[in-house]
Amino acid sequence: MANWTVTESSTTLAQGATVSANVVLTILPLTGFVVSASNFKIGEATNTSGNIWAGGNVDSSITTVTFADTTTAGAVGNTVTATVAFTSFDMPGNLKQLYIDIDEIAEVENLDRFFCVRTQHLAETDSKGINKHIVTYASAPTGITTANNTPLLHNIGDGLVEHLHQGIVAQGPAAPGELILSVDFDANELFGYHYISEPTFSTVTGAYSSYYTFINSDHVYDTDGNLIFVTIKGYYTPPVGVTGLDPDPAGSASAMCELGQSVLATHVIRQTPQGEPGSTTQVTNVDIDSSAISPNGEVRTVKILGDAFAQFTFKIVSSDSSKTYDFGPVGDGVNGIFTAGATESDPSTIGTNLGTIDSPIHFPAVTSTTYYDIIVTPIAPTTATPNVPTAANQLRIYQYPTIDISLGLLDGGSVYDDSELLDGDPNVAAKITGPGGVNATLSRDFSYTITEAMVTSGSTNTLAVKAALDFTLDNSGSSIVKLDGDASGTSFDIDSTTGIIAGATINWSVQKNPVFNVEKSSIVSVAAHDAEGDTSNVPNNDNLVVGMEVTGSTVRSSGGIPVTVVSVGSQEVNLSEQINATVGIPLTFTAAGVTVSSVTDANTLVASQTMAGVKDNFALTFGGQGPDLRAGILSPTVTKVGDNIIIAGTFQVSSFPVANATVKLDLNELITIS
Repeated sequence: MANWTVTESSTTLAQGATVSANVVLTILPLTGFVVSASNFKIGEATNTSGNIWAGGNVDSSITTVTFADTTTAGAVGNTVTATVAFTSFDMPGNLKQLYIDIDEIAEVENLDRFFCVRTQHLAETDSKGINKHIVTYASAPTGITTANNTPLLHNIGDGLVEHLHQGIVAQGPAAPGELILSVDFDANELFGYHYISEPTFSTVTGAYSSYYTFINSDHVYDTDGNLIFVTIKGYYTPPVGVTGLDPDPAGSASAMCELGQSVLATHVIRQTPQGEPGSTTQVTNVDIDSSAISPNGEVRTVKILGDAFAQFTFKIVSSDSSKTYDFGPVGDGVNGIFTAGATESDPSTIGTNLGTIDSPIHFPAVTSTTYYDIIVTPIAPTTATPNVPTAANQLRIYQYPTIDISLGLLDGGSVYDDSELLDGDPNVAAKITGPGGVNATLSRDFSYTITEAMVTSGSTNTLAVKAALDFTLDNSGSSIVKLDGDASGTSFDIDSTTGIIAGATINWSVQKNPVFNVEKSSIVSVAAHDAEGDTSNVPNNDNLVVGMEVTGSTVRSSGGIPVTVVSVGSQEVNLSEQINATVGIPLTFTAAGVTVSSVTDANTLVASQTMAGVKDNFALTFGGQGPDLRAGILSPTVTKVGDNIIIAGTFQVSSFPVANATVKLDLNELITIS
């Protein structure tokens, strides 16, 4: 593809008019390229002199084409004219077109230029470890890389944070230059911080200093007119015709880094006086039963606590098309309905005695998974403490539909025709239907008949009741076993693998305390929670693995998609999206999707992913479609009746997960075949 374009020329004339004037076309280089008249020729033509071409691939009436530079050959901004001379003719009664074939003698020169610059800013925290601001770099433009060049965690603690920007830009970009970086400075307005001196990048050090431009935009101010947010974009215009700087003194972007060009962002942050404790009224807590709501609907009370005379409104937003709860009076036919009216509660004021506002909420019946966000909005001058939910996904309650738990049969030894075990002749799988995500005890009797015809292995298939019977259900979440030594990969040791089979889920959950307060960061540093016997701020990633889901009152996910662990380092945890973390408010890490791939021996098994990081003597739960499914068999019997074996008893579920599931009895633990 040519790195230049050429204009067309057209003229409107009356029929019969004599056409004799020459036509001038213009050749324009694409951005990053330069052209010269000597670059071009007419295909198959003869060069009569200079840049004049005769004959060749042109219409017969064209005599010559002359190429000429408009400024200086090969200079940025130069264009080339192509003057087309042709013999005169009378304008016919139809459209007449003249064609010429412009070719390159030599490919036009590419003037991509290299650059490298370091940007620096100060990370700051106050005496309580609160970040005063967060500085976030946008994804680098195409052809440019931006890397955190600081060994410390980005935006955490105090000190200089440096980023390295390098790549290739085109020569001769339009003002203000080629975009090379975009960075947001965001003051922690939650704690009253704002900029009294706007963040500004100083002049770049080094010979290229005057060729960088930084422009501030997208300013955001708080209600008092204080600056709390600004975006700074950096641009570069490569020098042209400057001795020592054009051409660039280095042959690559990384080599340009050796010039040591850098720029520091200066700013001044101040905090609005917060007053003495109690001088400003606050909403301090929101209390509601956060367990799964019954699929048939129920009434729950939201308690909002705070200082006397604290004022606020609140709303409850459903995941069903973002409908909100209507707070109409009980009995008016509206209360308990979620509508599209963006309804919010009337302003409420906490009294001097109780310190709470109680609101009964009527949750409706559902047929699909639904969740509800409780969002409190303080009315100035009232503020909210960090644990109060003031945005979506800070306090979220789920409601699941009714789900089915089936009692299946496991062919652990692969000796039965599995398709015949529960095909309706003679057995139909026992099924219990109950409320998803709720602790509820339901049971039903069952009886399964196993026949010799169902056996596929061996020459004789006589069935008998096994001497020692084991009615343990797989996937029932009933087996809790500790690690025997630290796990270092997918294969690891536990105290005993008895009752654990391939396919069983591996479940565990741990709480960790954030070491620092962070806002909008995908990298967090956590320490052991109090329950683990450690109250220090020393980073501790014990028992954390990739894929774990992260929840907490400060964690906000996008579109209901869980925040997960992407990688676990020695000092930090990298998450799938940015979160807020507050010292003293724990984060919960829960395993998701980890299963047993195979059981090696009495003490060793293989997991579906690496378990490196899980420590000696840590308890894991094996089985269950998640940690909330609990099921078992009551009063079981295994009886020989003629040639058949009848397995009977009462199937009981005491805790229902959030999706349909099947738990199975292992026939090899109940029946022998000879």
